Amino acid sequence: MNDRPKLAPALGLVRDRIDGPPPRRPTPVTEAPATAPSDAARPEADRSEKAPDEPKAKRASRPKASSASTGGMKRTTISIPLRLAAQMRASLETDRKVTQVQFILNAIESNAHRLKELVEAEKPAPRTSGGLFPDRSAARSQVEERTTINFDTTEANLKVIDALVDKTEADSRSQLIRAALRAALAD
Repeated sequence: MNDRPKLAPALGLVRDRIDGPPPRRPTPVTEAPATAPSDAARPEADRSEKAPDEPKAKRASRPKASSASTGGMKRTTISIPLRLAAQMRASLETDRKVTQVQFILNAIESNAHRLKELVEAEKPAPRTSGGLFPDRSAARSQVEERTTINFDTTEANLKVIDALVDKTEADSRSQLIRAALRAALAD
């Protein structure tokens, strides 16, 4: 019925032609344990193949330079109003020596003494409750369009920011940074 010639089966696709995975290569031993006298008595060929109950030697990992000196770098994302981001960019255009991260950290540091009151002013009006629904939000407020900013800073800097978030009772890092930036850009 079919005039096509029959093809030979493809290797690797027919189950009964596969022998299994290739044999494992013996792993070289980097360091022989000093406590095992029987290990020294074994021939070199036997030492390369470890018994299943012997633990494998671990390679010592080298810490990154940034981890040793500053606690490592972390990326964080904040949400700020577009108007505030545009003001920050305009300020950064005039002073090209300051980076975005430095500008944010400088804004926090210069307003550290009054961050708690700045964060309080940043918080939305409290929710009203009563009636059938316990979490009725306040009247519709003017919401500013926001953008996100990603920046990398050290873990130590983020710990300081997080401590300030706790101290000022801010809702988030974003709220703390928004309050500090508003105050810094208003000056």
